[in-house]
Amino acid sequence: MSRTRKDSRKHQGTLLEIVKVDDEAFDLLLNHEVYRTRAPLAALPEWLCVRYGFCGKEYEAILEEVNRAGRKIITL
Repeated sequence: MSRTRKDSRKHQGTLLEIVKVDDEAFDLLLNHEVYRTRAPLAALPEWLCVRYGFCGKEYEAILEEVNRAGRKIITL
């Protein structure tokens, strides 16, 4: 049984949004409400992998999309 938030029924329908502010900073939103502003790149793995379970290739794909398009919205 997974213990990550992405697999939790409690968080079903939650929107995670990562917005690139500049090369080393991101805004993080939960359900269109600001969670963190100007979060450093170093904090992104903690937020996406540890808290929400997007690790490894999933994390890399998210980061690639954010770098390419400037933002990524994930529906849990």
